[in-house]
Amino acid sequence: MSPDPGVAVHLSLTKQGQYGVRLLIHLATLPPDTRLTARELAEICDIPVGNVPTVVNRLSRGGFLDCTPGRHGGCSLARSPSLISMLDIANCLEGSLDISHCLLDGHRCTDKATECALHFAWSEGRQAVIASLAATMLDAVAARQVELHGA
Repeated sequence: MSPDPGVAVHLSLTKQGQYGVRLLIHLATLPPDTRLTARELAEICDIPVGNVPTVVNRLSRGGFLDCTPGRHGGCSLARSPSLISMLDIANCLEGSLDISHCLLDGHRCTDKATECALHFAWSEGRQAVIASLAATMLDAVAARQVELHGA
């Protein structure tokens, strides 16, 4: 039996995750080594200015951004967008995609307990998401963004 296309599964990012992905996609559309200030990133990427330092700090610690403080400072991508997978970004901003608790009762599906009856299906779905995100590179997402919405 094939999946019903009308059935929705809710997968989403936190606000911080959304802001970080938006910021990286925008920087990936720019010429290499282009630096933007926190205020510019906030305005261009439609991120509340108060959230930019937190997001930038996480992305910088994760090795995605090269940030220079000061009057002529700003942030740029630390490496080529062709070397950054969406899985790397998700892990940095959201944490691991591990199964943190049982979908049925919250007590099973840990290293110390027997898995539940749904565990195998959930694990397969999780693996499919991980494989797709690992195969999707930031440069491809940025190109698609430009294709859909312009530069």
